[in-house]
Amino acid sequence: MKRVISQMILIFLLPLLTSGQAGNPLVSKCVLSAGPNATYLKDFRIQLGKISPQQELRYKQVFAFSKNMRYKFTLCNADNSNGQLIMKLIDDTGRTVLTSYDPKTGKTFQSVEFVCNKTGIYKILFDFKDFEQGLGVGVISLVR
Repeated sequence: MKRVISQMILIFLLPLLTSGQAGNPLVSKCVLSAGPNATYLKDFRIQLGKISPQQELRYKQVFAFSKNMRYKFTLCNADNSNGQLIMKLIDDTGRTVLTSYDPKTGKTFQSVEFVCNKTGIYKILFDFKDFEQGLGVGVISLVR
């Protein structure tokens, strides 16, 4: 009897589980915009509310990078996003090694590449320019 109930629950839940596998259109769009020579590694979905300006970007992740490999960060915003997604990459010494935003010029870049000089764990920080409200995706790809 328990087996029959378990199978019935699985039958009812299966459509819900498989529909979640279809993917997010924003992620798909961002992966495709990385280009044909890029191999997808990971995506980060970022949704943040507006706050008053502060020093540090709010969305933080860690990722292991390998020496002598070229990585590409592609940043995409949802159509209804007020803010423009930016990122910063920090090494294990706390030094910023890459950013998609130049505060001196105010210019943001949709994609930036990083050639890793040292294998290790790096912090990846994301936020929206001027700490605006926004929804976006950051994709890490390996460039061939």
